[in-house]
Amino acid sequence: MAARAGAGLAWTTAVAALLVASWTPTVLSRRSGATKRAGARRLAKRIWARGLLLAVGVRVRVEGRPPPSGTIVVSNHLGYIDIPVVDSVAPTVFVARADLRRWPFLGPLASLGGTIFVDRATKSDVLAVRRRMLEALARRERVLVFPEATSTSGATILPFKSALLADAAARGLPVYWVTLTYRAPGASAGDRVCWGSDVGFVAHLAGLLALPRVECTVRFGRRPVLAGDRKELASELRRRMMGAFEPVEVLPNRYPPQGDARTGSRSAPPGRPRRRSTPHS
Repeated sequence: MAARAGAGLAWTTAVAALLVASWTPTVLSRRSGATKRAGARRLAKRIWARGLLLAVGVRVRVEGRPPPSGTIVVSNHLGYIDIPVVDSVAPTVFVARADLRRWPFLGPLASLGGTIFVDRATKSDVLAVRRRMLEALARRERVLVFPEATSTSGATILPFKSALLADAAARGLPVYWVTLTYRAPGASAGDRVCWGSDVGFVAHLAGLLALPRVECTVRFGRRPVLAGDRKELASELRRRMMGAFEPVEVLPNRYPPQGDARTGSRSAPPGRPRRRSTPHS
């Protein structure tokens, strides 16, 4: 476990340093436009994500074709591991909760990756985020939203929040979708891989790194969804995703009593949906 953690951290640090060293001249150059800078960032993110997943033992299987650049994508949300999984296949600008910006190490890394931060409780902030999403689309970026606005243990896909889909509905933009699911042979992926319980981040990460391997299936929808009403759009996206979604397995008596030593909290019983607003909610 320590070797995997060290390898993952070393790889992340090395690629972050490479990104800064190689991308900074591009950013500062007056000759390089926003689209060129975005392309350089996507390449660095793909390299980082694939190396990190290899280091920590996550194997990704892809079904379907990734959405084209310059589109909005929605996904179910199972935890922090979703981020490198998606970036390894289709480098993306994520919409994340605002307080991630203040997290040590992860905050600067997310900012470097072009993350759009949102405070969903503030209407003016949501409007600003929608503008930034449109700007990212203009740079030919994929923009990914987790419309559940939280992560889960993967028993189902929760009803969607539609606020960040308003511009897609108003402008007639196609919205693509992807579903994620995890397996951990011999272990309970719903507890050990998904971060949907009350377990602290460090304790959960330690449990994840202790697994021999993790298998992830990334399933892209074949057709995008269009609708003139944001709530109708959100509902239809969820309906299609539920048709393709494979629930994450939770094995009775196969998950550890992952109490957080700092809080004394315990995880929920097997099979019971749990929720946590993760950094990328």
